[in-house]
Amino acid sequence: MPYEITNNFNVEQTSTLKPAMSFANGVSFRLAIDKLKYPNVEYAVQTIALPDISMAGTQNFRAPQRNIAMTPDSITYNPFELTFLVDEYLTNYIEIHDWMLGLVTQDDATNQGKFRDMTLQIMSSHSNVAKEIKFVNAFPVNLSSLPFDTTITDTNYLVASVTFEYHYFKFL
Repeated sequence: MPYEITNNFNVEQTSTLKPAMSFANGVSFRLAIDKLKYPNVEYAVQTIALPDISMAGTQNFRAPQRNIAMTPDSITYNPFELTFLVDEYLTNYIEIHDWMLGLVTQDDATNQGKFRDMTLQIMSSHSNVAKEIKFVNAFPVNLSSLPFDTTITDTNYLVASVTFEYHYFKFL
């Protein structure tokens, strides 16, 4: 189902900002994937960035003495990457690995379980959910290596990165 939104291009005040607004805190977030299937990844997420979007299909209408820009005809949602701490039994790393393996080994006729909706929850200054961003039909396309190194003298916990593709994201 496509993401539907009603756009209002009328010139009027639509902002609901209050004089004493709070700003978004970049360290207060949570990512919910699927608590039944991938419970160990979502609690270990360290970094995630809301991905870029861009518009494609911008064309110029050729007119005498000038080109007139026309509106684009599609939006491109770039992949997003997240990093997570890997537990000592590699459970959360294996969850993503098995998801990726299932994408290529399961029958294409049944897409059941291949895609997951993921929700990025932005927390308020009072640790309540202020805004949710839903990534529709997400699936992993890249999982980083795990660097084991006996020459390091300090304790460094393993961190992995995973890149996700998805159909689109929407603000809830």
